[in-house]
Amino acid sequence: MDMQRNLSCLKASHMIPPLSALILVGVWNASQMRSISSLEHDGQELRGKISVALASGSVPDAPHAKGGHSAAKDAIDWKRMPAAMAAVRNGGEKAQLRAMIDLQQRLKNMTREEMIAALDEIAGLDLSDEDREALIAMILEPLIKLDPQYALARFVDQIESGSGSVGWQLATAFEQWMKKDSAGAIAWFDRQIAEGKFESRTLDGKSEMRSKFESEVLENLLSSDLAAAALRIQALPEDQRREILEQLPFTDLSPNEQKAYADLVRQLIPADEREGSFANIAEQLASSGGGYEKVSLFLDSVQASPAERAAAAKQTATSQFEMLGRDGDISRAEADSLRAWLDKQAPGQTDSITGKALAEAAQAGGKFDFEAASELVLQYQKSSGSDDVLVAFLEGYSAHSNLEVAQQLAGMISDPTLREKILKQLK
Repeated sequence: MDMQRNLSCLKASHMIPPLSALILVGVWNASQMRSISSLEHDGQELRGKISVALASGSVPDAPHAKGGHSAAKDAIDWKRMPAAMAAVRNGGEKAQLRAMIDLQQRLKNMTREEMIAALDEIAGLDLSDEDREALIAMILEPLIKLDPQYALARFVDQIESGSGSVGWQLATAFEQWMKKDSAGAIAWFDRQIAEGKFESRTLDGKSEMRSKFESEVLENLLSSDLAAAALRIQALPEDQRREILEQLPFTDLSPNEQKAYADLVRQLIPADEREGSFANIAEQLASSGGGYEKVSLFLDSVQASPAERAAAAKQTATSQFEMLGRDGDISRAEADSLRAWLDKQAPGQTDSITGKALAEAAQAGGKFDFEAASELVLQYQKSSGSDDVLVAFLEGYSAHSNLEVAQQLAGMISDPTLREKILKQLK
């Protein structure tokens, strides 16, 4: 009771035009980009600056709105554009914000030939590699919508040699081409592989961009030719197969495609990585809003083994508790609901999985803190009569971030051997 008391004591929506092209231009330190998440982060920052300006009504009208002539007839000064974009990202003046919005609209209305002409002009300018790539990225997005095949043909050499932004856009172009002509797109991709266009520049020998393109091919083959999908994965190095499969948006697959995916995991992923693949599937399903029910339906549909179910259960518990913890407190009822589900999916592991999930939730940086998690852990230790939930909780990283309280909790482990082990870990 004293421990319980101590723990309790410790305890602008203004719409703006789509700015997807600006997302890529806004990534000014292009040499540091290595993933789509970094593009999105910088794009959100730029989008926020423009949104605030529009919401306040402080962005001036476009020049043609005042003077009556069309700015679209004026030539774009591409050489000055990088400096304008940098200014916007650093705070910017109102006129620069307005200019970026106007440019976005002009790009949307350009023809394919006008975009190609702009790319030709940019190619001849005296610009740094970073500035040139930023401008190319800005034009590529609308061009891809009009002619993805041309975009790929023109910039194929930048898939691996660039800083990353153009490569990711070309992956989108490949996806669009696959929807129109999968056989032609796959044949083109295989030729580029044979010519070395997807050779990795990293020490581990893995090509992030090839993985992305391969995942687009596999997503198509899962629905059209499962045997071809299997052969394609089989041709890949074993240590890259799981990574490429996991790039597929699993929740977008049909039930039959999901079953085919599970079969490929079982047949072609190294044995010591298969449980991790099922954990990844479970995380995608649970995070998509389906919760425990959607994970259960999948596991039942593929007749998951006890090991596959346990791996999926562990990841689902962690994902769900982290989400609940970020949004607010995790109630006893919510935790009981998880435990009832765990009893079915991972019999005998309910306490240990609960403890680990609560530890991860307490470390997630949301409203649910270590003290609140500890209270739940102590309740389950008392009701189950087992140390498993408390031991698993204290083995989590959050215990080291809350050392004093964690050491007090460790003293409540009934098994002396386990108690000594955990206390040593917490020193």
